[in-house]
Amino acid sequence: MIRATALTAAAVALATALAPACAADPMAPQQDQPCPAAADGATTMPATPAPASGSNTPLRCHDGQWQAVALPADPSDRWLSVGPVVALHGQGLRNPNLMSGKWSGTPLDAQARCHVDQRAVISAGVVSAPVVTDGAPNQTVSFDVAPTAYSVEFSGYCLWTRIG
Repeated sequence: MIRATALTAAAVALATALAPACAADPMAPQQDQPCPAAADGATTMPATPAPASGSNTPLRCHDGQWQAVALPADPSDRWLSVGPVVALHGQGLRNPNLMSGKWSGTPLDAQARCHVDQRAVISAGVVSAPVVTDGAPNQTVSFDVAPTAYSVEFSGYCLWTRIG
């Protein structure tokens, strides 16, 4: 019995030692903190509400740092998600965060998967079921955002870019 326990412990130790190291999750964007070079000009939403306003004020990567965006803000053509959902409004609502057109989501590391979940306004007070686009690890995804988009949710460690 002791021998079996010792063998099991040795096998677990060996498997753990040989397992590939996991990449650290990217840091959640925060105002006045550094942003990755790939995110230059991109906008994101902080993971926690801004203390002064209590709301999620968008942040834009400028000169290597996340800076608060003055509200109301113009829609952005580049967004960064670092894992958790970045929930945005489309043109189906007032003050959209992004515009309709062709978009792509590009993973920023080899293990990242880009995921987008969209809903569109069908008629007054009626919103569609979600339309989901998922990418494989390290695969760029392409999709269209409709002019009637109600909500668009980006997730994964990805850079989202409006192509046209």
